[in-house]
Amino acid sequence: MEPKKLKTRDAARISRHRKRIAVSGAQRVEVTVPSRDAPLVKAIAGALRSDGEEAEHIRRSLQPVLSTPSARTGVELVAFLCASPLTEAELSIERDESTGRSAELG
Repeated sequence: MEPKKLKTRDAARISRHRKRIAVSGAQRVEVTVPSRDAPLVKAIAGALRSDGEEAEHIRRSLQPVLSTPSARTGVELVAFLCASPLTEAELSIERDESTGRSAELG
């Protein structure tokens, strides 16, 4: 078979495969990890793909460790800001009092 026809056939096959994946609700992800972690990442991905009890256990275990909770209330936002490294810093913030430029509108 000619290389050009082979490329076209392969591209069509890949396109159909990616559409099937998208329809199934999955998403293709490419990551770069140290070689020693590749088997671990593949195993985790395989377990998550199965979407069974093991997948739920992995999600519950990893979610708190890897994600940063977002503030849902004003109280949480204030607590976040109070924990900021800049809390103790004295910041000198002044407003620029200079007049603006004139603009020709017309």
